[in-house]
This record gives sequence, structure tokens and C-alpha cells, in this order.
Amino acid sequence: MKNILALFVFFAFVINTQAQQSFFEALAANGENAVYEGFGGGRSRPTIKVSIQRIAGGIPVGFTGEPVTEDWGSIGQTELSDYGRMDHYPLAMNMKHTYTNDGYVVIDNVIFAVDNIPNDGLPKFENVTVIYLLKKEGQSNQDKTKKGKKKKGGLLSKMKKKLGNTGQNSVQKYIKSVNIEQLFTDYVTAMKAKQDAYTLTSKDKMNIAAIKAARNAGDEEIKKYNDSIRKTPEYKKLKEHQARMERMESNNIVTLKNNTGSIIYVGTSGSRNRGTKINPGDTARWDCTTDGYLQSETVSGGSYNYSSTNRLVYSSNAGCGSTVSIN
Repeated sequence: MKNILALFVFFAFVINTQAQQSFFEALAANGENAVYEGFGGGRSRPTIKVSIQRIAGGIPVGFTGEPVTEDWGSIGQTELSDYGRMDHYPLAMNMKHTYTNDGYVVIDNVIFAVDNIPNDGLPKFENVTVIYLLKKEGQSNQDKTKKGKKKKGGLLSKMKKKLGNTGQNSVQKYIKSVNIEQLFTDYVTAMKAKQDAYTLTSKDKMNIAAIKAARNAGDEEIKKYNDSIRKTPEYKKLKEHQARMERMESNNIVTLKNNTGSIIYVGTSGSRNRGTKINPGDTARWDCTTDGYLQSETVSGGSYNYSSTNRLVYSSNAGCGSTVSIN
């Protein structure tokens, strides 16, 4: 009976480790130019659009996450830089900056920004600073990750302390719906076991050499691969689809132009999170179905605080697809 139980535990462990996706497998499964919502430091982070960086042969070497509407909040890392490195090839668990040791872990539909990732050992959940959750229409954000049994008090108190507890965006709701700490710990533990058990193939060794060569070659290698992709019929169809989606999206967006002569921030009613920053003379995209209010900016103890005032600078549905000036 003990042998049967031991065999069952062994099988469960093997199944769990085999089911783990690597860093780039998870990003690829979520789709090219996938959109993620972020939360950390007690406030919402800019929504980002994530792309995988590849070299010739389609070998992934990094990723970028660019804000959709804001002018801040970019994330990313690449093997083609002096310090950006993945911890393993081809079974990357994380990518980090080897000087600061700050980096990223991707688990299914979630990107974790993590500080102090060790060279030896595992990333720790207590060092997670920001969580980005895949935004996908028609699919619950809980579909792709397993629900764990929540620990009383432990999960929420830790996340409130680390990420803050202001507002209730989709990321915060997700954090409260799963045992996020167990999810993170189980993943990094299983991936480390998977890495340790893996034997590099001849193709792996060739790809590693190609990554090193591309790092030395710089941007020219990336341009060569991108040019080859742009010539394919699949790429042309993708661009046509993206153009259609952008036209549809433009009907739900208003462009706000700042004519005040100073930096302004526009937020939703009653918001205490930093809103959309617009420099003098610049423009920013805004959801045309949402009222926009001018925000006040104050400094307290070295921290910047933002709060929406009663001054309405845009009324919902008043300028969809057009430009509205703020004077």
C-alpha cells in the first residue's frame, strides 16, 4: 500500500512538472500583442501590450510590454542587452537584469514583476512588486490558472501589504479569488525541478550559440528576422486584422489635447490613483464612454498623491473618435 501511495505521489509530481509552461511558452500561448492589466504599489499600473522579441529562426530572446495609452509603465527584458538574461534555455522560468537582479516570471496568464531574483535558488513571492493579468474578452481571468485553497488571512494580508488595497480593479479581484502565493511557489518549484532534469539537445546548443551571436550582432539580427516575417502571407493577414480592430477601437476612444500650458492628469470620478498624464500641447487617448476629471497632485513625505477634482474636462460619449481640447 505504501508503495502504491509513493508511486501515486511520484506520478502527481511528474504530471505537475511536465504541465508547467516556460516563460516564452506562456507568453506565446497568450498571443502576440496580448494586453495585460497591472496592479502594484497600492495603485493600478498602465495597461500594457506585450510582444515577444525573436531572432532568426524564431528563437525567443526577450519581451517588451508597452503602455497602451499612458506615457509611462513600460516593462521588458532581452538577452540582446548587456545585462538581460533568462535563467535557462529552453526552459526559462524567469528573465532578469543580472546587475539589479530584478526581473519577471510568467505563469499562465499572469506576469509577475519580481525583485531580488537570486542566481541560485528560487524567486520568492514576497519580492513580487507588480502583477499583470491577461485581459481577454469572453474569458474569465481565472480560466487558465488553478484555484488553490485560500489561507485565512495570510493571502490577503500579504498582498495588501505588498501591492496595496486601493480600489478594486480586475487584478485585485483575481488576487483575492486564487491562492496566488501557492500558485507562484508551486510553479517556480516545479520549473526548477524540470530544469534540473532536462538535458540539452544539439538543437538547444545551436540556439544558445545563435543567441550569443545575435547579442554580439545587435539590432541588425532583429531587423533581419522581422523583415523575413513581414514578407509572409500570415503577417499581412495579421496586420489587416489589427487595422480592422484599431478602426473599431477608435470609435470608442477620444483624444484629449492639453492646451493649459502645464502638465495635467485626467482621472475617473473619485479616483485616488494617478490618471492619464498629458504634457503641455500633447494629446492622450481616453475611453470616450467615461467622464474625465482634472486631478490634483500633492507631495507628502516624498510620495506623489493624486485625486480627481470636481472639474469635468470630458463628458462621456461627447467626442468618440474625435479630439477634445482641455483649456
